[in-house]
Amino acid sequence: MDLIYLGVGIFIGILLGYLIGILRVKNNSKTGGHKSVLQELHQNTLSRVEKLENILEDKEIECIDLNKVLASQEQIINNQTEKLEEQNENLLQVQEQLRLEFTNTANSILEEKSQKFTSQNQENLDQILKPLQEKLKSFEQKIEHYYNDENKERATLKEQIRQLTQLNQQMNQETRNLTNALKGEAKMQGNWGELILEQILEKSGLRKDHEYSTQSYFVSEDGKRQFPDLILNLPNKKHLIIDSKMSLTAYERFSSSENSDAAQKAIKEHLISVKKHVKELSVKKYQQINELNSLDFVLMFIPLEAAFALAMQNDHNLFYQAFEQNVIIVSPMTLLATARTISNVWQQEKQSRHAQEIAKQAGRMYDKFVNFIQDLEQVGHKVQQVEQTYNEAMKKLQFGKGNLISRAIKLKELGAKTTKQLPEKFEETE
Repeated sequence: MDLIYLGVGIFIGILLGYLIGILRVKNNSKTGGHKSVLQELHQNTLSRVEKLENILEDKEIECIDLNKVLASQEQIINNQTEKLEEQNENLLQVQEQLRLEFTNTANSILEEKSQKFTSQNQENLDQILKPLQEKLKSFEQKIEHYYNDENKERATLKEQIRQLTQLNQQMNQETRNLTNALKGEAKMQGNWGELILEQILEKSGLRKDHEYSTQSYFVSEDGKRQFPDLILNLPNKKHLIIDSKMSLTAYERFSSSENSDAAQKAIKEHLISVKKHVKELSVKKYQQINELNSLDFVLMFIPLEAAFALAMQNDHNLFYQAFEQNVIIVSPMTLLATARTISNVWQQEKQSRHAQEIAKQAGRMYDKFVNFIQDLEQVGHKVQQVEQTYNEAMKKLQFGKGNLISRAIKLKELGAKTTKQLPEKFEETE
């Protein structure tokens, strides 16, 4: 296409030259020019135009040929590009295949060496892991036991309260019957009071010779013998003393009185009996026994709820007067609540000890685990050293000038008598 534009430019140039020549001829004619000169110029111009047309035609043919060559080269380039892309894709596939083969080979070698190492050191690892597994199992069992006990305790709490209420009602009825039957026999009343007291404590979840004890014997600083009816053990090595020898003779007369005068007299005698027993307990000072770490007061147990209520209703200051003498008067109902509270405190104390033991065991297990990790790291270093030593030995065995395998093969070739054959992979090393 550029050649065409070039030819057109040349043609225009010739035409302009022709016109200029005509103008010159005219000028010459004006000055006496000749017609022959003009004709000669015309012939020269036509001859030049014909030559230029021939040149232009040749250039067009050459341009067409060049376009054909260009199209052919473009096709060749496209084909080469496709081949290069295909070769690149094949190269990537080969590269991926080589990577996989290398990975598989490396894994195979590592697995072979790991199996050898595992078979040699499995016993040592078992000795390290077995104690840790036992500790973990024991730790899990303690946690499970702890939560099972707590869930059972919560599930049965309401049922125990209901049973304790029924027990209190039953004991009140039995107390009335027994009080009426005792008829003022103080010794039997005292024994019966101790029996009711122990029943309440046992039903509250307290155990004899564990959370409480009876028939204890002590000697005071002035040499007097002291026999507290019952010692209730509390957490932190504390103690609470309970007395159950309250006389119910006056109350029995009140319950069997036939007129108001006899009833009022019996009430006064009952109050006198209660206050007298409070004073006796205050003088004994059980809470000051050296062998005990007792609280500052003693519980005076009245085993009949009605007898307790009768005394409190007829002397509203009775409870406070007793408290000032370090004596607290309790009935079956109030003792039930107190004993149940103490039982719950013991349960919490046991749970706290379990939690502390769990924390202690957890700390020990953590230390064991840290030691295990450290030992495992040392094992890893040993494995690396063994692998390095193995590789160095294999190099000396298989590779390098004068390696052991090539020497052994040469000895065999020289006629050394042998009974065994080298593996194929070693024979190929040579």
